[in-house]
Amino acid sequence: MAFSANPLSLSVPPPAFESWLRESGYLETLDCRDAHPPMDQKDGFSFSSVLSLLTINPFSKVTADDLTRSAAPWTAEFFDSGTGPSQTYSLPSSSSQARLRVQENVKRYIRNYIYIYVLILGCAMYKNPLAVLGVLSTLALWDLFRLCSTRLRLDSFPSLQQVVIIIAQSATVVILMYCKVMIAFFWAAVLGYAVMILHSLLRKLTPLKQPLQEERRTKMSQSSHKY
Repeated sequence: MAFSANPLSLSVPPPAFESWLRESGYLETLDCRDAHPPMDQKDGFSFSSVLSLLTINPFSKVTADDLTRSAAPWTAEFFDSGTGPSQTYSLPSSSSQARLRVQENVKRYIRNYIYIYVLILGCAMYKNPLAVLGVLSTLALWDLFRLCSTRLRLDSFPSLQQVVIIIAQSATVVILMYCKVMIAFFWAAVLGYAVMILHSLLRKLTPLKQPLQEERRTKMSQSSHKY
């Protein structure tokens, strides 16, 4: 049975509807919709879909407010939404759903991912005490340069100051390479990025919990009062 078109009905463009869902805090609706796309739009989640994630920027939606906001509760939201692992994690059914999850979860849990990176970096430094010595030596070197520059008034001698800076930079490079500091930072960044992508990819977009939900509702109420 086919329904006739209603000339009085309102049609909302899909981009506008998705924008409203994001601003209203109902991202789980988008996640559920992408989990059951139309038959003609299903592309599955294959190895090529995983490779397509390498072309996106997971930090594209992260703002300064997200970085200053406190981290989400670890056990009550980050690892589990409160409904069990089966309702918290699942494989994305399409590349569009995977892209949506990665970008939105990184925006929501960016502070948690930063703490995870710091923890991984701390473990890497603990396994390589020489790297810790290299970091401390570099900080001490530049602090010594600052003291010497102040006491000797190197600002009055630009050429001499430039030579001292080049010497300090060269010494920093030698220390970092000899103590394998950059290797520790590199592998910590790789492992931290992999954990972030894996978690944000599998984590469902469940409803926001306090205080993020209250913050979203406050912004919505303030914007509605303007009109």
